[in-house]
Amino acid sequence: MRKNDEELKRLVFELMNGLLDLERYPVEESQYVKNEFSVGAFCEEMYGKVYNANRRLCERLGVEEDGDIESIISNLMDIGEYLALKMYDYGKLFSALPV
Repeated sequence: MRKNDEELKRLVFELMNGLLDLERYPVEESQYVKNEFSVGAFCEEMYGKVYNANRRLCERLGVEEDGDIESIISNLMDIGEYLALKMYDYGKLFSALPV
């Protein structure tokens, strides 16, 4: 399971977001990291609400997709990814500090 920090934090992020095909490419770390977008999980439920709000907005606008709505969602997802990866770095930093 030894990977460098960048590989490991990226792997943990991808596992948490359900981005890996674990049936075809299993990784040991998947037994420790939960897919937070699995059915019934908090993130899956919240993403469903975002998706439904997006659909309602597009319907009101009379369009199939709206670039501004997509930009908002995409940028918020990018912010979440950035913060998640920084949180890993801070966790590593604080775990190394004397108690």
